[in-house]
Amino acid sequence: MSGFSITVTIFGGLGLFLFGMKIMSEALQKATGERLRDILEKVTNNRFLGVLTGLFITSIIQSSSATTVMIVSFVNASLINLTQSIGIILGANIGTTVTGWIVALLGFKIQIATFALPAIGLGFFLRFFRNEKFGQWGEVLLGFGLLFLGLDIINETVKDLRGSQVVLNFMSMFHAQTILSTVMVVLIGSVVTMVVQSSSATMAMTMTLAVNGLIDFPTSCALILGENIGTTVTANIASLGASVAAKRSARVHLLFNVMGVMWMIGVFHWLFIPFIDWLMPGDPYSSSPVIRSGVIADHMAAFHTSFNVINTLLFLPLTGVLAKMASRLVPDKKGAGEDEEFHLKYITSILVATPSININQARLETKRMVGIVVDMFDMVLDVFKNPQKKLGVVVEEIQKKENMTDILEKEISEYLVRVSQNNISQEQSYEISNLLHMVNDIERIGDHCENLLKLLRRKYDTKLEFSETAYQEIDEISSKVHDFLQLINNSIMASHANILTTAAVIENRIDELRKELRQKHVTRLNEGACDVPSGLLFIDMLNSFEKIGDHAFNIAEEISSKNLF
Repeated sequence: MSGFSITVTIFGGLGLFLFGMKIMSEALQKATGERLRDILEKVTNNRFLGVLTGLFITSIIQSSSATTVMIVSFVNASLINLTQSIGIILGANIGTTVTGWIVALLGFKIQIATFALPAIGLGFFLRFFRNEKFGQWGEVLLGFGLLFLGLDIINETVKDLRGSQVVLNFMSMFHAQTILSTVMVVLIGSVVTMVVQSSSATMAMTMTLAVNGLIDFPTSCALILGENIGTTVTANIASLGASVAAKRSARVHLLFNVMGVMWMIGVFHWLFIPFIDWLMPGDPYSSSPVIRSGVIADHMAAFHTSFNVINTLLFLPLTGVLAKMASRLVPDKKGAGEDEEFHLKYITSILVATPSININQARLETKRMVGIVVDMFDMVLDVFKNPQKKLGVVVEEIQKKENMTDILEKEISEYLVRVSQNNISQEQSYEISNLLHMVNDIERIGDHCENLLKLLRRKYDTKLEFSETAYQEIDEISSKVHDFLQLINNSIMASHANILTTAAVIENRIDELRKELRQKHVTRLNEGACDVPSGLLFIDMLNSFEKIGDHAFNIAEEISSKNLF
């Protein structure tokens, strides 16, 4: 093969490997996403449990980048705090070494085509099953097969390079023989992984080069150290536009890996490499290509695992120190408040591969919207009940919150549309539809709160008076509406909330009250107990309360249908 053909084939094989890894990782996240989310939500302050959680999740989804992006998203959504996230990140670094063992034990020891092609065929046809779980596990098989088919292409093509003196001379420039040359190789591994954004892919490439004799064992280990740093770029990209806590979580991942590599370089040649040689059987330095290629991948996998396990044990007691360092790198924002307050708080600018997490972030933003309209409603009642007080600041705050609901409805809806354009299940599609309707109903409640404020302004500007009875009646119906909004607020994030029966009782009572109070008011008008302008304003207020109840009932239906689907 010509040099051009070899280059194109290697890049094609790498592309196939990355594509297979992407399909497999995303399918695993879809198949296990809800359970993974439940596991992460139940993480306690026990750092050891956090490490085991990170190890378990990363071993399942075969991507430390995906795990750390999930963690950043959960910190951003306030489901876990920075300290809790550190243990999971440390465990994820150990979990990612499982991929190296799979490649070492399967990729170079058996004929890949014997299981890669059957996996692709079986996985492809499983995707057409109506059962969603079958389809998801079919995608896992398909990705697994493509991954190893790409590795096989790379491996077979790299073998052709062994006879090229030009290539051998070029690769000899990157041998980790001294501390300085080791640092250079680490930097190369970091940059390549940052570009590819997959430590699994660069690990597979490194193993392929080592198995085919193009790089030696110490050089391959130095590249692995660089890959540990390079893999942190994904989580740091995901933290862009996220909360301060989420940014700090991403920085912890970077700090842990960079500091780990720094101490490792100091003991690399005289202690750690000999330790791996003692630990693993076989001679990775053998002059026999057969002997060397048979053991070097296992030695590399052992190096990767040993480094991350020891690094985790070293830094596990220092999670507080890591948190403080991350806090210094990402200080609290001074005076951030108002502009950020108007925009998304829990949703990051980047979608993660697990749709359930994206949807959960949208639900948190929706709950935030409900909290805003509850506050608006309470403020409106405060204005109504205290006409003698100067409440100009309160009025301005109500108007500000109404603007916030308008902006949040737009931004949440746009985000949900982006989520729906990805590969999601029928249930997730149904939930997205519910959330889109929900944010619209919440925004309409905000509009009616603003409308109540305008009515009160007209009342005070024109000096209209209500009778004591009218005040009591407004208090009665507004209390029911307030109870309804609190029910919605308390139920929107619940795992199993069927509030439809309670909601129907409250909504029917609000409708009944509107009719009863309207009739009583007509009677007072006929008896001359109140004037017409005050009466019309009173009826308009009743209508607004009833409309808020209608939208609250719509939200209750959406909450209940989501949990009953």
